[in-house]
Amino acid sequence: MEKFIVFLSSVFEFIFYTFLMVLIGCIPINNQALKLLVHFLGLIFVAFFFYILIRFIFNKLDMRAKKYIYYVVVVNFILGLIAPIILILIIPSEVLTNFAFLVLVSSVYYGILINVLLCFFNYFLTNRYKKA
Repeated sequence: MEKFIVFLSSVFEFIFYTFLMVLIGCIPINNQALKLLVHFLGLIFVAFFFYILIRFIFNKLDMRAKKYIYYVVVVNFILGLIAPIILILIIPSEVLTNFAFLVLVSSVYYGILINVLLCFFNYFLTNRYKKA
């Protein structure tokens, strides 16, 4: 059951961070420095939002959130990089190739940054209990 929850969480994370970052990228800002600042603040906000959401869900399901958040990051990274390449190799159509390329770019561009931030939040914000 934990593997299914991790897989489902990573798929939903990929879909939602792509959607949210496209929405943030559509904000009309003329100044390039301000646009870059808003974009990176959006990355931080989205990563923190996913950290809180995934941690809440895992805690409600009595799963060890600290351990399984790292699994979500790894599965998300693997799905985002390998699935589009396999899709291109299996079904070589132009429309599907364009879609798979967009998924691959989104995974590299947004996925790596958000997942690294998610790991940092998990490492620094998760309670650590010292054994006496």
